[in-house]
Parts: sequence; C-alpha cells; structure tokens
Amino acid sequence: MNTKQYAQSLRNAINQDCYASLIHTLGNELNSRKNRFDKSDIIERAVETYSDERLEYVDEIGRDHRDRETGHDCEFKYHGGSLFTAKGNPTKRIVLKLKNSLGTHKGTDIEDPADFYIVGDRSALAVISWQDIKQYLVATSDGIEARMPRTAVEMIFEPQDCTIREVEGVSYLAEKAAAQRRVIESIL
Repeated sequence: MNTKQYAQSLRNAINQDCYASLIHTLGNELNSRKNRFDKSDIIERAVETYSDERLEYVDEIGRDHRDRETGHDCEFKYHGGSLFTAKGNPTKRIVLKLKNSLGTHKGTDIEDPADFYIVGDRSALAVISWQDIKQYLVATSDGIEARMPRTAVEMIFEPQDCTIREVEGVSYLAEKAAAQRRVIESIL
C-alpha cells in the first residue's frame, strides 16, 4: 500500500471533529518541557479512540500505533504548525524529528522503521510511507530529522474538514494535580 492509498484508507477511519476538538481543548496547556510527554500520550491514545480502535496504541520503539485492519505499523509525530500556518495556509516545508540520539550523532539509519509516519497538526492529519520519507532524512547533532516539502505527504484530513466543538471546564493539568493529591493522601 502506498502513501496515497493509505491516506484514503484512513480518511474515513478517524473522527476528525473529535481530534480537532481535543487539540483545541488542550490548547497550550501542555506545551512546557515537563508536560510534552503527557500531551503526546493523550494525542496518541486519542488517535486510537477516534479511529474506533483501528489504530491500536502500542507505544513501542519507533511505532505508536498498529493498524488492526492492514497490519501496518505507524509512528505518530505531532507538531502544531507543521501542516498549516496559524493563518490556515498550507506550509511549504515539514520538519519532523524522527529519532533523538540524545546528543550523539549517528547518521540517518533507522533500524526497523515504521511502515508509515502520521503527521499531526492542530486540525489536520497527514501520512507518508517509510519508502517515501527516507529520501528526506537528515542527520543532526542530536538525531535524525525528515526535512521535506509539504507535497511529500498525503492529507488524511484538513482544517476545512473539521468542526471544532468548544468544550468548557476541561483541564488536564487540574485533573493530573487532583490525581497526584489522591495518591499522596492515600498514604495518610
């Protein structure tokens, strides 16, 4: 299955309204260095839920989801502004960190890459196959990036496909603090 075919396969599989509403609801609350891991966990688990479990969250090295329908492994990369600018215009280039080598330069080899890379933005998802992305790999001082023209990816959905539902009173950080307090107080 190539990139275009896989994008078409996923187009009706993911509830784009729920995805866009979740990202809108999270806003900038989890953008700090300390909270970015929570944000990625929430978004990656949401993709599982919003695909009716088709994209099973597996959280393995180099892959976040396994497509239960096709068997493909997918790595999810979220970066606000990667596909569309703040004004809603398509970006010209996409830069994604595919691997972090923690400060030791190791070239552009990725052992056992995922079959597909799903690119997440605020109200958009795109996909690119390993076969298509590998030509854009660049070694950096701390890992491997894919630096590619936006035309290299196939859109699964775009902002104009989404209806964002305003959800009031949801704060992940408040929920997390309350859960931490419950754990602490359970020892009293």
